[in-house]
Amino acid sequence: MVKGTHILNCWYQRNCCFNLYVKDGLVLREEQSAAYPRTNLSVPDFNPRGCHNGACYSLQMYHPARIKYPLKRVGQRGEGRWERVSWDEALTDIADGLLDTLTRDGPDTVIFDPGGSVASLIFDVAILRLANLLDAIVLDTNCELGDEQQGAAVTLGTPVACKSADDYFYSDLILIWGGNPAYTQAPNCHFVNEARYKGARVVTISPDHSASAIHADWWIPIQPGTDAALALAMAQVIISEGLHDAGFVREQTDLPFLARPDSRTFLRESDIKARGRDDVFYLYDLRRKKIVQTSKRTLKLGGTLPALEGEYEVDTKAGKVKAKPVFQLLKEKLEEEYTPEKASRLCGVHPDTIRRLALAIARAKAASCVAGASLSKYYHGDLMMRAQILVFALCGQMGKKGAGYDTLPYLAADGGLRLPFAEGLGPLDTLKWMLTLLPVFLEMKMKGHTNEMIYFELARRHPWYSVNSVLFWYLQGGLKEISGRSREWDPYLPRDVDEYIEEARRRRWQELPPEKEPKVLFVVPGNSLRRVRGAHRLREHLFPKLDLIVAIDLRMSSTALYSDYVLPAASSYEKADVSEWNTPLSPFAHATNAAVPPLGEAKPEWEILVLLAKKIQQRARERGVLSFRDRGGKRRRLDDVYSRMTFRGKLTENDQEKVAQTAIELSTNLGKVSWQELQKKGFARFTALGQHPANLGNATDIMPSETITPHTWHTEKKIPWATLTRRIQFYIDHPLYLELGEELPVHKDPPKSGGDYPLVMTGGHSRYSIHASLKDNPLLLELERGEPAMFMSVEDAEEREIRDGDRVKVYNDIGQFFVRTKVSPAVRPGQVIIYHAWENFQFEGGIGHRNVIPSPINPVELAGGYFHLRPAPAILQPGQNDRETRVEVLKV
Repeated sequence: MVKGTHILNCWYQRNCCFNLYVKDGLVLREEQSAAYPRTNLSVPDFNPRGCHNGACYSLQMYHPARIKYPLKRVGQRGEGRWERVSWDEALTDIADGLLDTLTRDGPDTVIFDPGGSVASLIFDVAILRLANLLDAIVLDTNCELGDEQQGAAVTLGTPVACKSADDYFYSDLILIWGGNPAYTQAPNCHFVNEARYKGARVVTISPDHSASAIHADWWIPIQPGTDAALALAMAQVIISEGLHDAGFVREQTDLPFLARPDSRTFLRESDIKARGRDDVFYLYDLRRKKIVQTSKRTLKLGGTLPALEGEYEVDTKAGKVKAKPVFQLLKEKLEEEYTPEKASRLCGVHPDTIRRLALAIARAKAASCVAGASLSKYYHGDLMMRAQILVFALCGQMGKKGAGYDTLPYLAADGGLRLPFAEGLGPLDTLKWMLTLLPVFLEMKMKGHTNEMIYFELARRHPWYSVNSVLFWYLQGGLKEISGRSREWDPYLPRDVDEYIEEARRRRWQELPPEKEPKVLFVVPGNSLRRVRGAHRLREHLFPKLDLIVAIDLRMSSTALYSDYVLPAASSYEKADVSEWNTPLSPFAHATNAAVPPLGEAKPEWEILVLLAKKIQQRARERGVLSFRDRGGKRRRLDDVYSRMTFRGKLTENDQEKVAQTAIELSTNLGKVSWQELQKKGFARFTALGQHPANLGNATDIMPSETITPHTWHTEKKIPWATLTRRIQFYIDHPLYLELGEELPVHKDPPKSGGDYPLVMTGGHSRYSIHASLKDNPLLLELERGEPAMFMSVEDAEEREIRDGDRVKVYNDIGQFFVRTKVSPAVRPGQVIIYHAWENFQFEGGIGHRNVIPSPINPVELAGGYFHLRPAPAILQPGQNDRETRVEVLKV
C-alpha cells in the first residue's frame, strides 16, 4: 500500500489522500485514507475526504485512450493519423523547430499554454523555468477560465480569502450563493450539513433547484445574472431599517470617505492643497466637526467618529464644493433604484423574501457564504460580487469565527516560489535572490505599505506569466470576430471594445500580446480547443499560423488531436509530486508517490521538459546556433540551456523526486515536515500563510488548534486592506468605472450574448469529472447519460415539442451544436444548462457547446493605473464569461 493523491485541478475540493493498493506492478484499487486530524474537539474532522472521481482514477491510468508513447502527426491536423516515434526523434524535431523559431522569428513567437490543469508544483516549475530561459510567452489563463473573481479583487484588493471548512461549524446562517458545493465540493460539503445539524440555517440562492438547493432549509430561485439586484435590495433594507453595523462600516470600509457629487470622485488632498497627493482621502469627524485625513497605516479610528450621512462644505483650490460620505451616496442610490419592490422586477425574488433574507443576515451571530466560482463567469459578475460583499460588510459579517464572504480559496507551499527563476540552490543564491527584492521591499515599507501589498507588488514585477490569454486569443486567435461584439449585445457600452483596448494600451493599464504571429505552441497541459469559449475560431485562425504544436498529456484531448507531437506524461500514481496549491477549506499540503512505474514510455513532466532543454543544448552546439536575441534585445545563450535548467546539474531529468523534496524543504509554512514524512503520511497541515503573495489575501494567522477564519488581520490587528483607500472599497472612481456608471455597485441586465434569443444557456462544473481529465472515464460515464446532455425545463420542452432524450440543435448568431436533452423540473423556465468538460469529439460532428459562446469582453476589466487595479498574476485582467449566452433550441 502506497500513499497518493490526484494532481488535478479540483480547486475547491482539492486534495485528498488515498491509499493505493499495488500488486504485480499495477494499481488494483484506491480508497480514501481518512487519516486527517481533527482541528479541535468542538468541530467535526475532515475525514474521509475523497470523491467518486478520485476513487476511480486508476481506471483512467489504464484507459485504452491512454497515451503511452510519443506520437507524431502524419496526416492533416485533426485527422487522427499518427505514427509512434522514439523520444529522441520527437525531442530532436521539437528542439530544431524551437531553434529555428528563436533565431528567425524571436522568442515572443513561442507560446506556452498551461491552461487550468497545471496542478503539479514540479510541472509548473518546469514550464516557467524553461520558458524563462527561452524568454518565451507563458499565457496567464486564470482570468480566461473565469476564476479571477474580479468583484472581490477590486473590493478587497485581492480575490483570495477563504475559511477552513470546519469553520462553518461556528456559523448560524450559511448562504450558498454563486456555487453548487454538492457538485464541486464533495469532500467539504459534509461540514455544511453538520453545521445544519447543529442548528445553522442553510440558504441556497440559485436559478435552478440544484443539488445544493435540495439539502438547504430555504431555496430562493433567482433570474440568472441578477444577483446584484437582489443584494442591493437587501442592502437597502439593512440600511433603511438601521440594521447595519456602524462600527464595522466606519472602521473597515470606505463608506465614511468623502466624495464629490460634482466630479463623482473622492475628495483628495490634491483637491485641497497645492502639490497635494492623489492617494490621501478625507472623512468628516463628528466629534471635531471638521474634515480630517484618513489613515493609511492603521484601521484604528482613535477618537475619530466618522460621519456616515450628511453633506459638508469643503474649501478646495477651486473654491467651495459639497462633499458627501460614500455611505450617503450609496443610501440615496439604494432608495431611488433598489427597493425590494423595484429589485423584485429585475431578479424575480418576491419583495417579502428579500426583506426576510436581509433581516436574517443582519441578525445572524455569524453569517457565512460558501465559496464558489460561478458568478465570476458572468459578464457582470464583478458587480454581483461587489454587491454581495456590500451586504456582508454592512452587517459586520467578516473577520470573525463562522462569518465571512469567502471568495477564491488558495493556500500554497511557498517553497516553489523561486525555483522557476533561481540560478542556484545554495545559501549564496538565496541571498542574491533576496537582494534583488530588497529595494522594492524597503521602498514600499517606508511608505507604510503592508506586507500583503508589498508581496503583491513583487508578484506584479516578477515574470511569472507573460501575457493575458484572453487578449492573446482575441488579437491572435480570431476571437475578435465574436468577443469584440460587446457593444452589440451590451446596451450600457458607449464605445466599441477595440477603443477600450487601445486606451488600455495607450495608458499602460494592460500589456497587450506581441504583434508578431505566433509560430510554436506548447499545450502543457492546457486543452485550448476544449477550454476556450469560441475555441473553434482558434482552429480556424490561429492554428494555421503555427509551424509547431506540441501537447504533453495522459490522454488524447481535443487539442492533442490537432497537435503535431503528443508526448506521454506520467499519471499521478506514477511519479513523486506535490500539489502546486491547496486551499484553506482543507488546509493540508499533499504529496503523491510513484506507486508503479509509468506505462509504456510515459515520463514525468519535469523529465520531459528537462530532456527537451538537454536536446536544445545539444542541437544548438551541433548546429552552431549558440545564442538568440531575447525580447529586450540582449543575446542569450542556447548552448548551456540544460545546464541552467538543472541548476548546473543539481536537479537533472532523473531528479523528479528531488525537485519535490527541494520545494518542501524550502517552504516556510509547513512547519518542519520533511519530504520523507510527507511521502509516508501523504499530507501535512499548513502552519502559516508563509511568503506566497496569493496566500496573504487570507489575512489571518493559522493556529494549530483553531479553524481558519480569513481577514482577522484587518478586524483584530487593524492592518489596512490592500486597496487604494486601505479599506474594503466599494467606491471606485477610476475613469472606466465612472464612464460605465459603476463607481458604486449597481445592477446591469445581462448582455444578450450571441443574439436576441429566448433561452439563457448557463453551466457549471461537472459532478462526474475534474475538468476534462476524467470525462471519458467509463465508470463515471455510467453515473450520467454517457454523452453530452443539455438540461431543459419541462415548460420550455413542451413548448418546443421536445421530449427527454431527444436530439436537438442549439444555435444562435455565433454557431450551433447538437446534443441530447435531459428534461428536468429542477430547471428554471427560460434557462438551459450544460455542465462543462465534455470534449469536442464527444459531441456530434466534433463541435462542442463552446461553439456558440462568444464571451464578449467587459471593458471594465481593462482598468489599470489605480493602485490595486493593475494587472497581477492570475487576476485583474480581462476574462471570459459563459453564463448568459442566448440560444434557441430546435428538435431535429
